[in-house]
Amino acid sequence: MDCGGVLVKYVLFVFNILFVICGILLIIFGSLMVSEIKDFSSVDQTFTANSVAIIILILGCVIFLVSFLGCCGAIRENACGLTTYSIIMLGLFFCQIALIIYVWINHVQIRESLDKVVQTIWEQRKTDGLLMDTLQKSLKCCGLHKFSDYGVTYPASCCDTPTNGTCSLTSVMFKPGCKSAVDSLWDTNANIIKYAGLGVTAVELVAFIFACCLANQTRNNQRRQNF
Repeated sequence: MDCGGVLVKYVLFVFNILFVICGILLIIFGSLMVSEIKDFSSVDQTFTANSVAIIILILGCVIFLVSFLGCCGAIRENACGLTTYSIIMLGLFFCQIALIIYVWINHVQIRESLDKVVQTIWEQRKTDGLLMDTLQKSLKCCGLHKFSDYGVTYPASCCDTPTNGTCSLTSVMFKPGCKSAVDSLWDTNANIIKYAGLGVTAVELVAFIFACCLANQTRNNQRRQNF
């Protein structure tokens, strides 16, 4: 194999190490999103949020496994493994582009769906206060729009150190409403999905091209050896 082939081989190997890291990060990120919304799975409107988190988690697992295949194919110079890797990588590239476009186009709609979830939880607080308490504790918020939604008595979940099952005015007056807290959480996560996803897809495209080149050169070397 010439110098160019050796360079492509080891660059591809390094790319796949980066893919392994990206896959692990996506798995962690998706798991964190699932853990944040699992307490609200009884609410019908959470379907959209759940689907996005699960897609991210699955993509992370697939990227991790495919990256391992790419590492083995590159270091062993296996044409079949590299071809399989490049085909799968191309499919992943299109899947991630589709996910990024979906989040980009439906950013506002997804946020509105999450707002409906919070509204439903708020309306059901008198019959099932566990969901609202969980939301307030996890996002450090109080009330639907602001703490005054509760009137003059604030539940223990609105602060870290309640007294006799309630919170004082001074401990909740600077807390955001849960609807704005959820919107802020989604805006942050959506930006991570969009911009980090674009970076990952760019690296995937380069890896696909390098894998095709290395697989082609490996086949040519095998043909020359046969003759």
